[in-house]
Amino acid sequence: MDWESLRSAAHAWQYSPEELSPQALRERYSSWLSAEERRCGNERRTDRLRHDYLTARLLCRAVLSSYTGVDPRSWSFRTGLYGKPYVCEPSEFRSLHFSLTRTRGLVVCLVSRTGELGVDAEETSRPLDVGRIASHFLSAAEHARLCNLPAQRRNARFFEQWVLKEAYAKGIGRGLAHSPDRLTVESDDDGRPLPIDEWQFSLYHPSAYHVAATAVRAGPAAPAVPVRWMTARGLF
Repeated sequence: MDWESLRSAAHAWQYSPEELSPQALRERYSSWLSAEERRCGNERRTDRLRHDYLTARLLCRAVLSSYTGVDPRSWSFRTGLYGKPYVCEPSEFRSLHFSLTRTRGLVVCLVSRTGELGVDAEETSRPLDVGRIASHFLSAAEHARLCNLPAQRRNARFFEQWVLKEAYAKGIGRGLAHSPDRLTVESDDDGRPLPIDEWQFSLYHPSAYHVAATAVRAGPAAPAVPVRWMTARGLF
């Protein structure tokens, strides 16, 4: 992959955990993971959650190595106050920003050198009490707009607002400590999310059952940062 292209763009790599068998993960790729990653994976409650977590960690290492040529085993990460991960070693690649998300049937790694960033994805086919959750998760303005939508559009719009807020929370490094009901993400007439200060947003539908959002901090008066979505099939 082109290392220099990440100076002005963000690349989102998507992968389905079902494409990697648990046996292949254990026999071929377990050595890529740190002891801490393996420990965290083993703490997940179910086999599927363990597999999804470890697949996401493999995806991160494979993506970062595809731009740098670094052995996937050589990456070392640390986390900020609220758990946001960043590259610790190799130190010459600390300018590489990344964000991970996983949901049922999908893991995504967003990477760039433009600035801080965040990504979130959700599987949208599961039953959800949108009215109850939206009243706590959305701002008053967003909740009012959601209620004015036709019933068949509300679920889709709610998930779009959800992933936009979570991507932003990951980007600023606050995670669950950020109060999503205090943030309003506005959209233009075509439904495209508008910037907030230095943060640029985008929505994407990786499949018929998933929605994803990216948040990229591009700096004052910076041009739009294109987000290119790619499949990670073949990276590992």
